[in-house]
Amino acid sequence: MKSLAAEQKQQLVEIITEEFGQGLSLAEFTEALLCLLEDVPGFETYKQSASTSLVNQLWSQYHE
Repeated sequence: MKSLAAEQKQQLVEIITEEFGQGLSLAEFTEALLCLLEDVPGFETYKQSASTSLVNQLWSQYHE
């Protein structure tokens, strides 16, 4: 799977913020993100290390 574009990453953060607000823990944020990504074609082939990196990137954006 190709990496998500910066705009796509920002959209994911915006969706999570709209749905759940700003108060999620890392575990809650990760679960919400992974649920959203289930609908992205090809995500099932994403390596664990790439998923972890993506979560960390978006977690940082979530707190900006």
